[in-house]
Amino acid sequence: MTTAMLPVAILAGGLGTRLRPLTDKLPKSLVPVAGEPFLAHQLRLLARAGIERVVLCLGYRGEQIREFAGDGRRFGLQVEYSEDGPTPLGTAGAVRKALPLLGPHFFVLYGDSYLPCDYRQVEQAFFACGQPALMTVYRNEDRWDRSNVEFDGCRILAYDKKNRTPRMRHIDYGLGVFAASVFEELPAGTFCDLADLYRQLLAAGRLAAFEVSQRFYHIGDRQALEELEAWLRTSREGNTVEFVEQYLSEAREILDRLDRASIERMAQLLAETRAAGGRLFILGVGGGAAHASHAVNDFRKLAGIEAYAPTDNVSELTARTNDEGWATVFESWLRTSRLRAEDAVLVFSVGGGDAERNVSPNLVAALRYARAVGARVLGIVGRDGGYTAQVADACVIIPTVHPSRVTPHTEAFQALVWHLLVSHPSLKQAETKWESVR
Repeated sequence: MTTAMLPVAILAGGLGTRLRPLTDKLPKSLVPVAGEPFLAHQLRLLARAGIERVVLCLGYRGEQIREFAGDGRRFGLQVEYSEDGPTPLGTAGAVRKALPLLGPHFFVLYGDSYLPCDYRQVEQAFFACGQPALMTVYRNEDRWDRSNVEFDGCRILAYDKKNRTPRMRHIDYGLGVFAASVFEELPAGTFCDLADLYRQLLAAGRLAAFEVSQRFYHIGDRQALEELEAWLRTSREGNTVEFVEQYLSEAREILDRLDRASIERMAQLLAETRAAGGRLFILGVGGGAAHASHAVNDFRKLAGIEAYAPTDNVSELTARTNDEGWATVFESWLRTSRLRAEDAVLVFSVGGGDAERNVSPNLVAALRYARAVGARVLGIVGRDGGYTAQVADACVIIPTVHPSRVTPHTEAFQALVWHLLVSHPSLKQAETKWESVR
């Protein structure tokens, strides 16, 4: 099972002097880039990378950043805040103050950096390195900024932003991973720069390195801002190849986190339903309705279960909706179908129904009737499973790995789970066409 990723501290307190006059009345994080404040792009990038929690370390015009980002939900994140106060604390000092919000280990990201790398890979490298701090480096060759790191492929040999040497071909990429103990050693409330802390850690042999292959972007000056803006506009918020990899990475995580025991329990109950001469009624709305139609065919043809879906009969469905109302349409259909205790009801839904919030009340009413009759209730649902999960005899909940892609992931894996079920040794009775062709 994939664990939640480490939180990210974003250093967003700088004055942005090189961007004046853009930053005369705005913090650097809110400077417009490709039609939006830079912070919006940065937060969405982190959410796509699997990050769930961000702490913004604020200074100059921090109240504007709070007002813009809020609690972070619209970016698919949980966002919290830490403020320097009346006296600037520097980049490391700001992290020191934010420690109560960050936990034992965390990323640190510069507030003007847009870094399209594999954050989980960086996190894994940190935990494997055995050191309390890790700096990401990129082979820059003075192309995008002045290189400041001498790196031998495994270790950082030298790091200095001011006294550069010809051997420095890499650059501090702008993303670090730390144990909180590193910052706990700093005196609270005093100014400390992150670059100085990196050098101290390097001198003490406590700094690991990880080389990334993706180019960095930033908004530290006008030229860099324009380069990022051009890239975002042409790549539609970051390289589409990056999105494909991220989406497939999320799918792999869901696959790893699927509850095997719930799937096995569902197969067992379906086998018992068939053995008892029971029928299977499959309910779904929208994408779930399309799944229901397809699944009816598979359970009938491949598993030998008498199966039906109300949404296959458009005439009856629309007549009942018109005459009786949407909320009772599935319940009425089950009553007319003479649902009995030997039968089972299977639900495909993203939310599973919620009576209190009046979400999919038709599913809720149908399931209440099914429980009253004594029929088995099964579900393949997303989010927290809703009412379906509360009353089901077996329920597979598709894990949420990215808040803005709950629906596509849920509907994709519903198909995977029901195809698994009709292929399960306890249920499968007939070969599919192409597997039977020799």
